[in-house]
Amino acid sequence: IGKNAKQNDLLTLKFAKPNDTWLHAKDVTGSHVVIKEIPGQQVPEYIIEEAASYAAFYSKRKNDTLCPVMVTKKKYVRKKKGLPPGAVIVEKERVILVEPSPVS
Repeated sequence: IGKNAKQNDLLTLKFAKPNDTWLHAKDVTGSHVVIKEIPGQQVPEYIIEEAASYAAFYSKRKNDTLCPVMVTKKKYVRKKKGLPPGAVIVEKERVILVEPSPVS
């Protein structure tokens, strides 16, 4: 979980691998969340939902009842030259609704 824009860039662009699962609250600023891939295994939906609740909590939507969170593979997240720290372009995402929840 990135704690600020610079950490989001490091997490997403340097440490995340192409098939890792990437999450972020939709249309607001907030933390990037990455679930590391285990080769040959699919990430269970309950893990994606839990990670999405963290992305929701560590965003501007933390006080919403339900928050839309984008989920995609890291290979569909890119940064165009000139974008500010933390800003990325996301493709092929699906959106899930979750209750914001802090990491326990």
